[in-house]
Amino acid sequence: MLSIVEEHPVKSFNREEVVVFFDDNISKVSDNLLKDFCDYKIIGKVFLKNEDFNIKEFVENKKEKIREKTEFKTISIFDLLIPMLNPEIKFDIPQEISFPHKLYNYQVQGVKFLLSNKSALLADQMGTGKTVQSTTALRILFIKGIIKKALIVSPSSLLSVWQEHIKVWAPELQYILINEKKDMRKLLFNTKSHVYIISYDTLKNDYKNDIKTLEEFSKDLDLVLLDEAHNIKNKDTLKTKAVKFISKNAKYRWALTGTPIQNNLKEIVSLYRFLFPEKEISENITPEEATALIKPIMLRRLKKDVLKDLPEKLPPVIERLQLSPLQRQEYEYILGIEQERINNLIEKHRKDKKFKFILKQNLIHSIQKLRQVCNFPSGSEESPKVQRLKEIVLELIENKEKVVIFTNFYKYGIERIASYLSKDLGERAISLFHGKMNLKEKKKAIKKFREDKNCFIFIGTIGAAGEGLTLTESSYIIFFDMHWNPAKMWQAEDRIHRIGQRNKVIIHSLIMEDTIEEN
Repeated sequence: MLSIVEEHPVKSFNREEVVVFFDDNISKVSDNLLKDFCDYKIIGKVFLKNEDFNIKEFVENKKEKIREKTEFKTISIFDLLIPMLNPEIKFDIPQEISFPHKLYNYQVQGVKFLLSNKSALLADQMGTGKTVQSTTALRILFIKGIIKKALIVSPSSLLSVWQEHIKVWAPELQYILINEKKDMRKLLFNTKSHVYIISYDTLKNDYKNDIKTLEEFSKDLDLVLLDEAHNIKNKDTLKTKAVKFISKNAKYRWALTGTPIQNNLKEIVSLYRFLFPEKEISENITPEEATALIKPIMLRRLKKDVLKDLPEKLPPVIERLQLSPLQRQEYEYILGIEQERINNLIEKHRKDKKFKFILKQNLIHSIQKLRQVCNFPSGSEESPKVQRLKEIVLELIENKEKVVIFTNFYKYGIERIASYLSKDLGERAISLFHGKMNLKEKKKAIKKFREDKNCFIFIGTIGAAGEGLTLTESSYIIFFDMHWNPAKMWQAEDRIHRIGQRNKVIIHSLIMEDTIEEN
């Protein structure tokens, strides 16, 4: 059935992702499920199943609005069989593995580890490529016909990371992102695909409100993969119960986390119960008993263990997050105000000699206001960005790693980031560096970060800290927000990627979806 989408219902959907109709219901699916689909922004009415539809007549009437290519391909049985129709991968001998891209030797070993263990805990340190290894292992299982349906559960901030990795490392696999409203999710759960990607919170909500759909979906589920698996460290939360419910029929259970224990041994017990639901295990175990349980099914490599394989500076990891409802409301309000202001300014100054200069300065002002909201809503230090930042920082500190955080802003950056992180880590763990400080204060901040073993975090503005400093005590950089000039970011990266750096440099960037930050 060909569906043409009305303009007005599309406004509730994000960006340019594909919209498809199942009878009279709307659903958004992953962009690799549909090919050559006409741009939904253009467009006419919805044709329901019982309506007559003449595509030639429609194109003639609307050809000024429709792109030349209107054909599209829905997922077919052949699409689902593509992985098994490829030549079999012989993964017993590393030299014979056929991968879309080069894997490092330690990653090959990680792939083999996952393939050899139906229940596995991959606990490599951040930045070593757990997502690459697990995506590759997943691809091999599909190609060999061992599994036909898999579910990936991750924090919402990493959903886009998994989409990108499947596109790059497992291009034969069809995937669906289950990240819509309840009625839409029900349709997506019933849509055929190889891999389904869902957040912990969405899964929790469906476990609470639509358990019948999960029950049906789980019946033929072959593999469940948990990213940042420490999310199920508490056995009594709905999140943990939802994960264990949906995975009850899975043959393969993989857990990824750089910090399998954050607070106490009960967290290991909860992970173990996910990996081996049929085994009884007491919560009151000793460290020796925990080690005996986990050692056979856990693989952990630190960055320092695989330095010889890694390049000097790894490609940046870009995490795309979604604005909170409060942020979205404020963002749309400011966007409307600024658009009206710029339009009025154009009318007023169009004939001025300095029109281009005036317009440029005002556009920069408008963009900056929108970017600030992407970091934090007004009057709050809570936001998806800072929450994700905290998760990354805590994992690094757990491994005794220092980290450098860059931002463009003081009030909507350094000030609120420091306040938020200090609640859990204390002020001693944080060193600040910005333009409001005098020379003596700046020197003191640098010395504190470089010499104090209890100071793990350096937060600086790109303008003040992006040049001239040496911060090689850290090999991790997080860009809380991006600079418009790439050269400025390269200079900031070189604060740690320089002479004296003994480790491989890992870069994270946080970006808000469907905002000025993506453009």
